[in-house]
Amino acid sequence: REMKTVGNVTENREDIPLPSFFNIDAHQDWFPGSDAPFKEKPHGGACCVSFSKDELNLGGTRQNHDESNLLVGIGHTKVTWKPWYGKDNVPQEQKDRVPHTHYVTLFYAFDPYPPFEIRARSGYFCLGHVPMIGDKFSSTEGGKFNPHSILTHNRNLTQNFENFDCPQMSFVNSFIEKADDSSKTAIGYGLNDCTGRLVEVDKKDIV
Repeated sequence: REMKTVGNVTENREDIPLPSFFNIDAHQDWFPGSDAPFKEKPHGGACCVSFSKDELNLGGTRQNHDESNLLVGIGHTKVTWKPWYGKDNVPQEQKDRVPHTHYVTLFYAFDPYPPFEIRARSGYFCLGHVPMIGDKFSSTEGGKFNPHSILTHNRNLTQNFENFDCPQMSFVNSFIEKADDSSKTAIGYGLNDCTGRLVEVDKKDIV
């Protein structure tokens, strides 16, 4: 990880911590060893929301944070296309088991001062579809209904022949603290390059 500013390069000095939880991509019966499908280095997404010491101790897998505060961002990674996807001698079943261009998301937290050491990161998760009940918009979803939202349900995140209730492609492009309530955040993301969604998430749920 490097950050370039004004001709200088800032490098982290410590090892990046293990994820706060592990996922199916690490399951030995799914993707053993080097077969893990997702690109190792997450990127993109949005940053940053400040979490105070008190907020960092609201829950999660780590307690008694000594830091005064940390900055939290959201990144994503994906299964990248590889040349063997285009080869006829590679069984179609192998290609279908690990379909490329499928996205997952994670949170990361780092010091707000150089060298910006990463102090925590989550495991991978996927961002959900707009909730529907049949072909109707769920009453739990606020705001104006986008009639094209139903189209995003036709392409789901899939790995190892397991279909998840999330879009194949999801990309966070905004992450801010809620203006009238510092205990909450707002996350904006796109679904399958088709529609956008804005969700409210408590800081304690992120921790």
